[in-house]
Amino acid sequence: MKRYNQQIILPEIGELGQKKINVGSVLIIGAGGLGTVVATYLGAMGVGNIGIVDFDKVDESNLHRQFLFCQEDIGKEKSDILAFKIEKQNPNIVVKSYNIELIKDNIEEVISKYSIVCDCTDNLKTRLLIDKKCQQYKIPLVHGAVSDWQGYVTIFHYKNNFEYQDLFNIKALLQADSCVSNGINSSICGIIGSIMSNE
Repeated sequence: MKRYNQQIILPEIGELGQKKINVGSVLIIGAGGLGTVVATYLGAMGVGNIGIVDFDKVDESNLHRQFLFCQEDIGKEKSDILAFKIEKQNPNIVVKSYNIELIKDNIEEVISKYSIVCDCTDNLKTRLLIDKKCQQYKIPLVHGAVSDWQGYVTIFHYKNNFEYQDLFNIKALLQADSCVSNGINSSICGIIGSIMSNE
């Protein structure tokens, strides 16, 4: 437990809290700018079971904000590379890679194995699917999004039982620009991803 001493001395965590973290299970959907940060911190703090879902490959354009990937990783599966690096950083945890696109046919099998879901995606259709399944299984959903110099974090299906459509206008989101067209400052991913990890 020496690895976690600085967490354990926090009165809000303590030894009991650390034990809960060590048996916790979190699914991270999206291994990009947010997912990289969330996975890094959750792994470091000792979340015992982490799942990482992403069907994309590392591209050179990712390297400015997805800091665990390097030049040699270009062309390789993001979820596999991220899972390997997180488990190497903390060999006391289990990290599972899901190199798939989440769709209606496979999401239940994956999501039902975890007690918390972190939505780090940049695709509205996938976000709505995640939200629907988290509502169905009563799984707290930590949702984050970033673009240009800003971002936000929202918690769904927890104390107030909000769902995605309670806070966001779906029609407006369908017409909104993405971070591909708006650009993104790399440190915004770090800030928002860190807040997501804290939640």
